[in-house]
Amino acid sequence: MSGAAVGVAPRSSSALMVVLTGPPDVRLLARTRADLVGGDLPAQAYHAAADLPLPEAEQLVRRWADEATASVRTSLAEVSGVVAVGIAAVVRQVPSLDVVLRSHPLLHMAEGQLSREVIAEAAAQLGLRVHYLDPKGRHDPAAVERTVALGRAAGPPWRKEHRMAALAALGALGVSSPR
Repeated sequence: MSGAAVGVAPRSSSALMVVLTGPPDVRLLARTRADLVGGDLPAQAYHAAADLPLPEAEQLVRRWADEATASVRTSLAEVSGVVAVGIAAVVRQVPSLDVVLRSHPLLHMAEGQLSREVIAEAAAQLGLRVHYLDPKGRHDPAAVERTVALGRAAGPPWRKEHRMAALAALGALGVSSPR
């Protein structure tokens, strides 16, 4: 498949993104960090919702998700020729909000899952395929070497997050597959 893929390494309130061209010539076109929300919204929706009554907490998390989805959709729409999005993350099942709000470890887990969901939803709204890459899984050694070479050519910064986002983009383009 030709075109470009955006590889994403999500965090709870931001995402590191790399853009790769599709085969046969795989090149790094861009790398950036994007805030998922801004303005009056908290960086971490679930943490901010923890002290609110349940209806207000639900409203805050929903508003955060809606605004983050719109922000990511805008970022993805600005990428010329993008056909797919690779997300370096594992999808997790999140318990109900009332359960999450009573557990600090679940707050962190829910924050991460929310960021993954808004990225996938933004891609779906644009008609882009979504591919997930388990960052801790086994990866094709040739694809890993390709991401290292892309980073060498691009220069710093090129950290593990960049490599994982690039691996996710390669997977979204069908260039590599997990072993």
